[in-house]
Amino acid sequence: MIIRALLAGAVLVLASASSARADECPASTVDIANWPIVRSAKVPGFTLRLPRSFTRDSTFGSRDATSSAHWSDTAGARFTMSHRSTDAMPASLPPTEGTTPTTRCETHVGIATATIVAYGAGPSRYVVHAQVRWPDGESVDVHADAANPAHLEQVMAAVRTIRRAGA
Repeated sequence: MIIRALLAGAVLVLASASSARADECPASTVDIANWPIVRSAKVPGFTLRLPRSFTRDSTFGSRDATSSAHWSDTAGARFTMSHRSTDAMPASLPPTEGTTPTTRCETHVGIATATIVAYGAGPSRYVVHAQVRWPDGESVDVHADAANPAHLEQVMAAVRTIRRAGA
């Protein structure tokens, strides 16, 4: 019942892919109080909260030369956070036309603004892309995969916990 309501809420906040501004994100119902704060040397100066089921994904290891941190859980959910400096071109968020359910929204993450795009990519795969941008232009990009609607809500909640040291 709750999952249907979350999916229905996601459909209600659809925004046109051509829209310059996304709708406000719906309030999260996920309790993050017991999630540990995690950080990675690959993305220094940033922290976030992830469910305890997520662990650092070692499959990327030394072959990943980017400044990206990777986490995954046993149910197949993955979370990747990449740092972009103030002078880097922001990655474009994917179009959401033809994917359902779809959410494209904006929310405040501390003093930063997050634009979140979430969509279903098959019967048991959900994808989240997000850009979290601070007023000085520094940003992080997030790509996450979720195995079910509950994981989808968790990774969307995790995006909202990203913080930058000193901000």
